[in-house]
Amino acid sequence: MDDVFNSDPRNVIDPRTPAQKRHDALAAALGIAARHDDMPALGGAAPTLVVHVDAKDLAAGTGWASLAGSGTPVPLSVAAHTACTGAIQRVLFDEGRIIGITVTDRVFTVHQRRAIVARDRECLIPGCHVPASWCEIHHVTEHARGGPTHTDNGVPLCWWHHRSLDHSGWEIRMNDGLPQIRGPAWWDPAQHWRTPRLSIPQPARRRTVLRT
Repeated sequence: MDDVFNSDPRNVIDPRTPAQKRHDALAAALGIAARHDDMPALGGAAPTLVVHVDAKDLAAGTGWASLAGSGTPVPLSVAAHTACTGAIQRVLFDEGRIIGITVTDRVFTVHQRRAIVARDRECLIPGCHVPASWCEIHHVTEHARGGPTHTDNGVPLCWWHHRSLDHSGWEIRMNDGLPQIRGPAWWDPAQHWRTPRLSIPQPARRRTVLRT
């Protein structure tokens, strides 16, 4: 019997228009292509979005960020998502002079990604069947709040669900290394924490991932 809380039989989870879905699919495809081994690298990294933001604003979740080079203002959420899936480089200025640089790498390794993909298989949001291998890996507990870049703190979210998570009403937590999700009240009035069906534990066994 189908579990209505781990699927979307009512077709109400995804309210995007066809045009928005095409936009998001293109954005996801570009991100996947940029990470491919055959693509050119910039200083050893995939083509990178660089966003400038004041450290105090990022910590407080207020204010605006800007795109490097053009200075175009963008919502602070852009900086937050860039930080979630990339690295933070802090540059300390004193009267225009650079007096300090620190870098915090928050990127899940290829081995961690494969393990998370094997565990969850799809975007964690019920009813979304984007393969986990196409997804971004989300820090359940933010790195800024002490969350580690570890398989026990990473879950796959598709491009759209990753960017809409903060205001969508969906909540994610980890329970002994197992992801759990709680939907909005309109989806589950009881507001129970539920284990996504594809992540339900199986009998203990070793799983080997082969790569040629």
